[in-house]
Amino acid sequence: MEGCDVLMVPHRFDAKELRWIPTGEAAVAVRMSREAAKSWRIVVGNQGVPLSEIRSASTLGPNFLVLDLIKQGNVGLRCEDEPALKQFTTELSKRRADYERFEQYEQSSVQSYFQYYAKLSNQQNMLQDSVRTSTYHRAIVENVDDFQGKAVMDLGAGSGILSFFAVQAGAEKVHAVEASSMAEVVRLLSDANPFLTKKVEVISRPVETITTKELDGQVDVLVSEPIGTFLFNERMIESYLCARDRFLKPGGKMFPNVGTICIAPFSDSLLHWEQQNKNGFWKNTNFYGIDLTAAVQRCTREHFRQPIVDYINPDCLVSKCVEKRFDFKTISIESLHSIEIPFDFEISQPCLVHGLAGWFDAFFEGSNQTVVLSTAPTCPGTHWYQIRFLLEVPLAVNAGQHVEGTLKMEANNLQSYYINISMRIQGTNISSSAPCIDLKDPEYRFYTSANSYCPPGTGQNAAQQPAPAPQTQMAYQQAHFAQTQNVLPGQAAFASAQPAWADARSSDVSMHTGAHGAHGAQIGQPMTNGYAGAPHS
Repeated sequence: MEGCDVLMVPHRFDAKELRWIPTGEAAVAVRMSREAAKSWRIVVGNQGVPLSEIRSASTLGPNFLVLDLIKQGNVGLRCEDEPALKQFTTELSKRRADYERFEQYEQSSVQSYFQYYAKLSNQQNMLQDSVRTSTYHRAIVENVDDFQGKAVMDLGAGSGILSFFAVQAGAEKVHAVEASSMAEVVRLLSDANPFLTKKVEVISRPVETITTKELDGQVDVLVSEPIGTFLFNERMIESYLCARDRFLKPGGKMFPNVGTICIAPFSDSLLHWEQQNKNGFWKNTNFYGIDLTAAVQRCTREHFRQPIVDYINPDCLVSKCVEKRFDFKTISIESLHSIEIPFDFEISQPCLVHGLAGWFDAFFEGSNQTVVLSTAPTCPGTHWYQIRFLLEVPLAVNAGQHVEGTLKMEANNLQSYYINISMRIQGTNISSSAPCIDLKDPEYRFYTSANSYCPPGTGQNAAQQPAPAPQTQMAYQQAHFAQTQNVLPGQAAFASAQPAWADARSSDVSMHTGAHGAHGAQIGQPMTNGYAGAPHS
């Protein structure tokens, strides 16, 4: 992809005369350029400069542009075509924003972000995620050839644990980059462990503000845990790519080097019923003499805009997952501003599709060993859990039918994404959608609902809440529903108030085309907004 050429005359700054003077070179064509799936660069004549190497760009009047380059220093460019130069500088400023990440975000979001990671309690939560910590430890110490005698950058070092692992693997020098006040803890722990003291250098600034001179050149390895919910929440992976562009030597290693997002349709009527009925307060027709019911629909929409973060019982998944791969060695920062994941799922059983479930895998492809960190529902739980995006209007689908559509992610200035899901039953005009889900505003259902699932062997709750065998899943859901109704599963009260999902999931229901499922929705048709069969307290 090429921008328009703008003719400019190169200048240099004369320190004695304190003015810019021509270098004597003829006017050269200057343009913005990007190869497919690569990062943008500015091309001056025949010389290309990655945008990651431009510290600043400023204009001295309408005809003069000054670039502060990491390697060459200040370069002046004069252009007689004022409109062309204005258009060029506007485009340059827009593209460079990717390398000045925190300046483009809502500052209140940035402040709370760094305050969160500056607390030891939050660092402890991540360190005590044994899947996360042990996987990173294996990935680093079992790839000695990638670390022995090497220079390493640990981006977003947090408590410094990855820096310390890198030293254990034989790194000669580790630059621990941590912009929050947690950098003080990295120094504290490093000084308290003599084998770390001379190996770990702490840099307490965002990576976007660091220069190669401060590092004595580029590094051999980048390590980081830049992963948020659904892989990209918090948008720290963009900083990881910025560090790659500025500081990683050609052919250098990245840990992790690949991430995949996985999505699959799920059926969980109890979860849907919970969200549908969180508007109960606003159904009050006489709250101190005020009728609140006009706000019911808005309350419902707000709850369905929230992604649900908890562990997912694999039995709820009704199709094989679709994966989208992101190669951190090659993808551009800009490509993460808008992400689309098309899908075509073959549904494995007659059911109501209540939305899409999501999780991610991270890959560490080292010279000695490949290690995988998976947050899939079939794996031991992590502090990332899994995530679900609910349809307010579910789809009733037969076994063998296909559900197709797209999940779109649009980056926002809150360090996160808005997610839009549209899906339809293939070969029909029957569709449903979730138009604006806010990834930064999840409900952590694992803590808020007694009905949340906990995978076997995960955390303290594992013994209290064992995973049901597939054949007892229905009884498991009924038991949890009964808990919320303060009755025993065998009592008549449960039978009379049995939720609609019991009908939809039972084996004797007729699900062939033309039959009706829960709430009278025809199979192959979306549910109505009313949830008439839902129980009442």
